[in-house]
Amino acid sequence: METDLRRYQRNQRSISFEDQEKLFRSTAAVIGCGGLGGYIAEELARLGVGRLILFDGDRLEVTNLNRQILATEATLGQWKVEAARKRLQAVNSSIQVECIRDWFQEDSADPHLQGANIVFDALDSIPARLALERTSHHLGIPMVFASIAGWFGLLGVSLPGDFSVKKLFGRQAQEMRGVEASWGNPAFTPAAVASMAVAEGVKVLTGREISLHRSWLHVDLLAMEFERFEILD
Repeated sequence: METDLRRYQRNQRSISFEDQEKLFRSTAAVIGCGGLGGYIAEELARLGVGRLILFDGDRLEVTNLNRQILATEATLGQWKVEAARKRLQAVNSSIQVECIRDWFQEDSADPHLQGANIVFDALDSIPARLALERTSHHLGIPMVFASIAGWFGLLGVSLPGDFSVKKLFGRQAQEMRGVEASWGNPAFTPAAVASMAVAEGVKVLTGREISLHRSWLHVDLLAMEFERFEILD
């Protein structure tokens, strides 16, 4: 389907025409279509990333309405990836949206992720994040990590071979489980952190310098403080 290039006119000067072409030729995988993943997928579609691969094995429910952009009263009960497909293709019919209606599994993900240029980690479990990082490393795909809980967020970029998520969380993976559930997530936290994750992803896809390579950004929306720190080997 032909694209009306006027839809990307307001990207210009921030994203050049050459960069826009790179985005349209790119494939991005979004693992998890909840609070973070829904916003990430929406922004990628509006930016014009040509092919999206969406992973999620859950349905939308009433508790999602406070923060998940895919959740409306009309979509309750629908599979998240199917709700995402309908919404994203209504936003940008020129892109491809592939849906994997299942949870991410390390031993079966390779065929789905091969050919992806970037992976966005929007999972809610540290062990699953570590498995996704191993898969991304194995396939040679850069991964953008984002995590939220309450007023707080954490994000960074793990290039193949970095194993930055493992260095950050590996020793305390089990203790970190359930943080999001205990803190909850108001609507503004996934929206803000997802936007920063997509900004880093655009840098990866267009070949710009990555700000959060081997470093992580801690986001405190309560105090409006942002702290970047390095990951040491």
